[in-house]
Amino acid sequence: MTILWMLLTWTVAIAAGTPANALDLPRRFSVEVVPAIRQANHQQDAVVYHFDGERVSARWETHTQGAVESGGVTRLEMTTQMEGTFRNGVLKGEQNSVMQAIPPANYSKHHPGGPVTQMFYRGVIEGTLQPDGRIKARVTTTLTGCKALLTEPGWDDAPPTHRWVDQQVPNQPPGIIDYWVNLPTDLWFDSRFILASGDQSFRLRSALERLDRYMNEASQNLMAGKYALARSQIGTIRAEVADLQESIRSGGHDTRITFKGLPSDDAVLQRLEMQFMMDKWKEKYTIVNESLAVVQTQLADLRHLLSTNVFKSIIKNYISWSNSIPTDVVSGIAGYSTITGIADLPRGFLGWYEAGQKDAGILNDQFRNKRALEEAERFYEQERRKIIDARQQVADQLNKKGNSGLMDLDRSLQQFFAGLGWAGWQAEPRRSETLARLKGSPNR
Repeated sequence: MTILWMLLTWTVAIAAGTPANALDLPRRFSVEVVPAIRQANHQQDAVVYHFDGERVSARWETHTQGAVESGGVTRLEMTTQMEGTFRNGVLKGEQNSVMQAIPPANYSKHHPGGPVTQMFYRGVIEGTLQPDGRIKARVTTTLTGCKALLTEPGWDDAPPTHRWVDQQVPNQPPGIIDYWVNLPTDLWFDSRFILASGDQSFRLRSALERLDRYMNEASQNLMAGKYALARSQIGTIRAEVADLQESIRSGGHDTRITFKGLPSDDAVLQRLEMQFMMDKWKEKYTIVNESLAVVQTQLADLRHLLSTNVFKSIIKNYISWSNSIPTDVVSGIAGYSTITGIADLPRGFLGWYEAGQKDAGILNDQFRNKRALEEAERFYEQERRKIIDARQQVADQLNKKGNSGLMDLDRSLQQFFAGLGWAGWQAEPRRSETLARLKGSPNR
C-alpha cells in the first residue's frame, strides 16, 4: 500500500537565505500545492490549499486504473480531506484519505456494485515559514484501517447478503513526504531555473533572462551528449551568478533570488531512469527464466507421460479386445444385433468399449495441456530474447554517460548552488523521487 499512497507524492526541496519580513497576506486566498495530473491510467485533481484567516483546508481525488480483470478493469479511487491552521508562521494540520478498489461490472453476478476493499490513511502535517516566503511542510502518513466486503450465501434460495468486515492492518512504517506551499508574494521573475521577488529593475531582469537562457542551453547540450560545450557554458553560468550578486549588492536592491534545480537535472534523471529500467528488466528476466524452467519441466514430464500412456492405451485396449472374444463363438454371434445396439454386446465387448472411451478422454486432455505448455514455452523464450536485447541497448547508453563525467559535473553544480549564501536554492523534486524509487528496487 506504500506504493499506492505515493501516488500523492509531492515536491522535495532545500531553501536558504535571509529571514523574510512578516508577510502581509490577504485574509482569504488559495494556492496550488500540486498541479493536476491527467495521464491515461492516473488522474489526480490539483491539490489546492484554501486559506481563510488562520484556517487551512483542501480536498482532492485520485483515480488510478488497477489490474485488468476478466471483461473489465479494477479502479482505485482515493479521496483526501485536509484541515489545518497557519498561525505565526507555523502550519499544522491533518489529512484523512479513503482509498477504494472498485472491480468491473462483471466481477460477480452477486456483487452489489461499488468497492470491495477500503483502506484508511491518516496524515499529520507540520510546516514552517521559510526565508523565501514559502512554507516548507512535511506530511507523515499512516495506514489506520482496512475493510473488505464479505459475501454471505442466502438460505432457502434467498439472495446473498453483503457486509463490511474489518481486516488486520499491515505493520508498515509511515510514509513521509516533504513539500512546499507557495504564498502570495511580490514575485516578478519566475522561470524554470530562477525565482526573483522584491526590488526589480530593467538591468536585473535582463541579467536573469540571460542567466536562465545559459542554464537552459547547458541542460539541452548535456541531454544531447555535447559535454564539452556544456562545461564551457557552466563556466559562464558561474560567472553570471557572481555578476548578479554584485549587481544586487552594489545597487542597494532588496531583491530575493532563489535558484531552482540544476542544468544537469534532465541528463541525470535520464540516467537514473535508465538504471531503474535496467533493474526492472533484470527483475523481469528472473521471473521469465523461472517460469520458463517450470514450463519446460512440466512439458518434459507430460511428453514422457503422454508417450507412455499412448503405448499403454494401445496395448491395454488390444488385450481387452482379445480377452473379449467369447470362447463360445456361437453365443457371441447370437448376442450381436445391429438393431439393438451396443447394450446387447457381450460383457467383454462392453468393457473394451468403455475402457477405450475413457482412455480417449484422458489422452485428449493431455494433448490439450501439451499444446498450452508449448505456447507458454514459446512466449517466455521470446520475452527472454527481448529483455536481453533491450538491456544491452540501455547498457550501451549508460556506459557512454558513465564515461562522460556527467556525475562529477552534477556534484560540482550542487555544491556551487547550495553554497550560495546570498540566494536560495531548491533541488529538483523529481530527483529525490527517482532516487527513492531506484533505492527501493529489489535488485538494489
